[in-house]
Amino acid sequence: MLKMERASLKERDRRWLNIRREMRRNGLDGLIVLSDGHVERAGSVRYVSDVSTRAMYVYVVFPLEGEPIGINMRGALNAPGEWIKNRRLLPLRGGWVVDSEPYAPVVAEAIKELKIEKGCIGIEGDYISAPMYQRLIKELPEATFKPSKIIHELKMVKSPEEITFVERGAEMMDKAYETCLEIARPGKTWNEVSSEICKTLYDWAVEEIGGFPLPRSTNIMKPVDSYLFYPEAQAFGGYWIQLGRLVSFGEPSRELREAWDLSIEAERRGAEKMRPGNTGADVMKAANDALKGSKYTAALRGCGHGVALDVVERPYITYDDETVFQPGMVVTIHPMFSPPAPYPVLVADTFVVTEDEPRKLSRMTPEVKVI
Repeated sequence: MLKMERASLKERDRRWLNIRREMRRNGLDGLIVLSDGHVERAGSVRYVSDVSTRAMYVYVVFPLEGEPIGINMRGALNAPGEWIKNRRLLPLRGGWVVDSEPYAPVVAEAIKELKIEKGCIGIEGDYISAPMYQRLIKELPEATFKPSKIIHELKMVKSPEEITFVERGAEMMDKAYETCLEIARPGKTWNEVSSEICKTLYDWAVEEIGGFPLPRSTNIMKPVDSYLFYPEAQAFGGYWIQLGRLVSFGEPSRELREAWDLSIEAERRGAEKMRPGNTGADVMKAANDALKGSKYTAALRGCGHGVALDVVERPYITYDDETVFQPGMVVTIHPMFSPPAPYPVLVADTFVVTEDEPRKLSRMTPEVKVI
């Protein structure tokens, strides 16, 4: 079993320095960084604090100068390696509050303490609840609030330390797939197999298993069944990893095999375009071109996305994404078909964008494994 690891203080200093550089450039005296705990809206808080939000509201008031203040952060205070020492819990309901408005006075008090209550404050991310925002305006009438995407932009490109976390997460996912190949057999229930996969992930110090669910049923698997391995797991340092593979009990149907092989080709063609200077739209087009002549087209929702501290982040593998790939981005490709294939067809791999061709992190080959 492995010990959970955290990002270093050196990594913290790198991030904070870059954030403050961009704050100066944007004329901001402070940032409100927030999360409601949703797996697609937690990465920004993690980026500035190295704290998991885990299904709750968490706020960080991040000043241009001075030490940040964390609100509703859990964990051991003043433990070695903690990034944010100054933390506050809500003085009501034991600190566990599921509605957003009661957090506003505590956030406002932190802003006043940092002496930026008359300044320009960015709200990081795409959302803040209406009750929270209305209360902040009431509490801080002289402050100016504006939307900010500073952290969303910065966290797209990973440092060498972050890439190391991602690589180890990919190794964890490969170990889980090896468990799947070892135990997935007709005669077991779907839950038995999925539970053993989850155990391997937890033995490798996974933080969360979420997103697309593993098969769940107390029914017995039959010789004609196929098991889709597609856990989305948050590994070392809070970094999400995706891997999609298929195990078939006996030879799969011709339609399923053809669809799976087509998905492999679409992933390969898309990955060829995942190079600096190209965009997610270039990858989407290449993946869709691989489907020409078949009965499928790529689903409009896209064929992949950036993945790291959020399970879904930019760049997006969609026709409308104009984010330019840069070395250090971590992106998953998972071609999705329209109309849907006869069985969930989700070949998926996580790649690191480099100066040349992208580097696939899994060492597990993508073909259907016939047992």
